[in-house]
Amino acid sequence: LCFSRYQFVWPTWEQTTAAVCEGLDEAWRFFGGVVLRIIPDNASAMVSRADPLSPRIVEAFADYVQARGLFIDAARVASPQDKGRVENQMPYVRESWFAGEAFEDLEAARRRARHWCLEIAGARTHGTTRQVPREVFASEELPRLRPPPSEHYDAPHWCEAKVHPDHHVQVLKSLYSVPTRYIGKRVRVRADRRTVRIYLGTE
Repeated sequence: LCFSRYQFVWPTWEQTTAAVCEGLDEAWRFFGGVVLRIIPDNASAMVSRADPLSPRIVEAFADYVQARGLFIDAARVASPQDKGRVENQMPYVRESWFAGEAFEDLEAARRRARHWCLEIAGARTHGTTRQVPREVFASEELPRLRPPPSEHYDAPHWCEAKVHPDHHVQVLKSLYSVPTRYIGKRVRVRADRRTVRIYLGTE
């Protein structure tokens, strides 16, 4: 998406994994499609251990990228050139949209950010390319994107738990029972709004 310079801005109060997934899904809806690859920085909501060759991705974020068919190419630590196109845009976003504004609430800020992306940043003649980002995006990039998601992503909660003598594990202040043979074991738990899955190794 850096070819057209078409931008998407999503204000948020937090940078949890759920908030990052929500922001990415809103980006795909704004652009009308999903890219093949993203280059996240090493924020703890996405990357639990930075590494030049094999970074460890947060489990809940790994679930998201698998669900959306994304390839993660995490930025290298202390390598500003890996995300320079994003960092260089921050002063423009701040000065053209955010500075001096007053917003009633977060939803109002998001609505106005979307309008700014569409009608101001997207409709201007870009200083480097001398083209209108929104038009270049529509002709060159949009046809290459995959369809946007139709449903909001339910970000899961992953944790470790011990199976107590009463057959239960405690997850997010709720109790779930498991068979007797797992008493005393430490298990991995994945919980979303609909389902709780409890794993011991690959079982």
